Amino acid sequence: MIELNFDPKTGIWAEGEYADKLRGNFFGELRDEKLWLLPEEVMYLVDLQNGMVMHDGKSMGFAEILAEYAAKEPRLMIKYNAYRDWRDRGLIIKRFDPGIKGHGKSSHIKKYPSRSMELPKLTATLFWDSSSALGVIEDNEARMLFEDWWLGQSGVYKQERGTIVKLNFFEAVLLSKHFGLRVFDVVKGRDVSAKDIMDDISKRREFAKPMYQAYEDWRMRGYIVKTGFKFGTHFRIYFPGASPLKESKDGTWVHSKHVLHIFPKEEKLLISEWARAVRVAHGVKKTFILGIPKLTKSDYVDYPADFLAFRRKKNAGGWVRETPSDGPRYLFAAVSEEEHIGGVELASLLHKAEGMNLNLILSITDRETAITYYALNKIDLKGSEYDYYEIEWMRP
Repeated sequence: MIELNFDPKTGIWAEGEYADKLRGNFFGELRDEKLWLLPEEVMYLVDLQNGMVMHDGKSMGFAEILAEYAAKEPRLMIKYNAYRDWRDRGLIIKRFDPGIKGHGKSSHIKKYPSRSMELPKLTATLFWDSSSALGVIEDNEARMLFEDWWLGQSGVYKQERGTIVKLNFFEAVLLSKHFGLRVFDVVKGRDVSAKDIMDDISKRREFAKPMYQAYEDWRMRGYIVKTGFKFGTHFRIYFPGASPLKESKDGTWVHSKHVLHIFPKEEKLLISEWARAVRVAHGVKKTFILGIPKLTKSDYVDYPADFLAFRRKKNAGGWVRETPSDGPRYLFAAVSEEEHIGGVELASLLHKAEGMNLNLILSITDRETAITYYALNKIDLKGSEYDYYEIEWMRP
């Protein structure tokens, strides 16, 4: 048993041998020879470590402690579930302190290769059906665009049937804007510019412009960017050199290894929907990349981080857990599947983590209070005006 004391004016603390035991396991903060505990620490001790909180000669149950602190600590049960799960793994987790620097991997940014897209100036005409947001090219340049650059779709996807090359609006805008492609709108009966196409699509599709900007960003650096519809994301990504005519090593159709989802700063997503897209990508062995438009200082908000988390390190005797003397590894945000998160909020958390030399972990509590973790690692795409992050489902 671990005996704790409660005073409604000062809080909850441990003394004597109980304080020594808890301090040795990195609970609480020692002040005036008492070890003062935070609500989530007390709840954990009462719930799972045979702790007993005494007040006026009577013991307080978990529900009484929750009632005492819930009004002062918004989302206390969500934060408690995250704290409990990390502690149950034998790892240390402490309340967020903006003054602490970490030793996370944020300095080990993942560098992605890039090369410029050097496509010759085009003489072809794209016959554009603006009502369908699709167009066709039938002359000789069409084959070159598809076979050498994987722009458009020749015939039927994954079948050697048909020769007409069909382009979507991302491809039409890119080729018109950068490579001189003439676009004739068969609905309007006149030539249209890249701006005309973008303005038209933007009226019908939310966030069309930031999605195109990310598409252009990767395409102009040599990447192949195709629809990610089947995977619940905006795009699938092939590294420079991929071709629709090249087979993979096992003789089958070449498969993408990455998917890209754009998260405009104005958009908010239900956590469960966002997590589902990441899990779908991982389920088909693809790396999930999140793209967030570059934000200015005025865009960032003080979105709350909840904890600083530690993991394990290897020493001469094997793997041991990290302690506060090592410095934390993660900035830890606890959320639930019922909450929404926006591009600005997520970007603000990432910005905060980078400034503290930490990696960001989202801890998601589902309706059964089980926890799922996602870690975010920054990508270096040279010269880009977007911020990109790999998101990995992780098991601590």
